[in-house]
This record gives sequence, C-alpha cells and structure tokens, in this order.
Amino acid sequence: MKYMLLLFNEITPETMDPAEMPKWEAFGKEAEQKAKITSAEALHPPDAATTVSVRDGKVITTDGPFVDTKEQIGGFYVLDCENLDVAIELAAKVPWAPTGHIEVRPVVDFG
Repeated sequence: MKYMLLLFNEITPETMDPAEMPKWEAFGKEAEQKAKITSAEALHPPDAATTVSVRDGKVITTDGPFVDTKEQIGGFYVLDCENLDVAIELAAKVPWAPTGHIEVRPVVDFG
C-alpha cells in the first residue's frame, strides 16, 4: 500500500542547516530498506505557491498558501509499504519529526 508522508515544519529546505543532510541521507537509506520510495521531493516555500479555486465558474488564483500558519509543507515522500505500521515507523524517523510533524495518509489506488 502506498502512503504519502507530508513533512510539516517551520524550517524550509532553503533554510535547513546543511549539517542536517547526513540525517536525511540515513533516513532515505532506511526507508529504501523497509519500503519502496516511489517519490520524494522538497518544495519551495509557501510564498512561491499559488492557490486555485473555482467559484461560480470563475477561476480565482491567490498568491501564497491557502492557510496562514508558521508550519508549512516542506516536502513529501510517497512510500510503498507493507502496511500502515511500517509507514508510521518510518514517519517517526523523518529528521523533521522532532521539530515539526509528519502526516501519514494512504494513497488511493484506482486500479
């Protein structure tokens, strides 16, 4: 089953201390041992976002994120795991888990 790990923190990939990279590399290696990483990306900060909505048939765009919060989505992983327990185990090992939070959400399989 695929699970998306959404990485929330006040830190962004651009403001992250380069000395933290070994922790991320170690996490990636462990994740590859326990699951298949199908996708993983860092995201630009929220001020680079555009929020899109449609109201009464009109497309409305707004600069920035939808919600105003200090924490932001800084990146994500999509992992193909044996089960939710494995996804949670890996989420707890994401380097941002101690200072932010990691949302684990199952990916819908339309096949």
